[in-house]
Amino acid sequence: MYDRLRLAVATILPDREIKALIGKVIVNGSEECVRVNSYEVRLGHKAHFDSTGEEMDIPDGHFLEIEPGDFVSVESFEKLDLRLATLESIGKPSGVFAWITPTTTMMREGFLFASTKVDAGYRGTLNWGIRNSSIKPIRLKQGERLFKLTLIELNPDEKPEKFYGEHKEDHYQDTSGIRESARMIPVDLSDRLLVRRTQRKIDPIKQLTQAGHPFNHIGTELIELQGKFEVVSKDVALLRNGLDNLQKVIESKIDKEAGSLAKTITDLGEKIDKKIGGVFAEQFGLYFDQRMQRVYGVFFGVVTTAVGIYKLVAQSAPPNIQGYVLLAIGVLLVVATVLLTRSPRK
Repeated sequence: MYDRLRLAVATILPDREIKALIGKVIVNGSEECVRVNSYEVRLGHKAHFDSTGEEMDIPDGHFLEIEPGDFVSVESFEKLDLRLATLESIGKPSGVFAWITPTTTMMREGFLFASTKVDAGYRGTLNWGIRNSSIKPIRLKQGERLFKLTLIELNPDEKPEKFYGEHKEDHYQDTSGIRESARMIPVDLSDRLLVRRTQRKIDPIKQLTQAGHPFNHIGTELIELQGKFEVVSKDVALLRNGLDNLQKVIESKIDKEAGSLAKTITDLGEKIDKKIGGVFAEQFGLYFDQRMQRVYGVFFGVVTTAVGIYKLVAQSAPPNIQGYVLLAIGVLLVVATVLLTRSPRK
């Protein structure tokens, strides 16, 4: 009864049978990766970053770093060969398919990924996507165990008519490295064929608070940080207004003081000009009056004396002596004028 029921359903392979698959079905496999009912698949040498479109090599001994929120496609270190011919050679003529699920260790560190299956007949390395949903970068070492591969042997009634790789649409057969998605999207789509959300603005912080751990924690921190920013912004605005008012007061005070100082300097200059002008005019007039009085006095004194001398000479001296007397008087007048009108020495 038990044997008949066992043959009616698929069978999950235990550790001892998984070890028998290493080398043929699990190429590049290791018995150290075998667990109770699964095999732990390791990180291979290729990674594709969705955010930048870059495909990078991961050499032996190196680490893959995934930033928070980033999505990365990676390949497995192992290669599977689930073709019917390979399975028949090890006594499993109905075929084997597998489930891929993340290890609990990776889930505890904040990885998000969906489980998937590997169809019977598939051959090649495995590709799967990893999203870092934590709040810090995560580093994975090349060769590190990331996923559990649960191998399931089909019974004769579950054996498919065609295995994977025998259909035209089996695009991922013989995958090596990272194989891009085979889904085809038309480049030019009419807007009437697109169903979009409305343009209503969505608060990203509110979305984070409702997204669950750890995003709700990030949203809470952002709300608190936003409140602090608002307080700082108000303080900065008050400080800016205070500085603007102070600047206006200072500029007004400077303008007023500068105008007053300019007026004072102008008035002082006018007073000095008037004072200097008055003193100069007074001194010049006084000096000119005194000098002219002296010149006139001496001139008329000399002329009067000369006339008196001439009268005396004219009555008692001959004509030739009179000429000499007039000549002497003229010379005396010239010399007296020069001496009286010259500038005083400093």
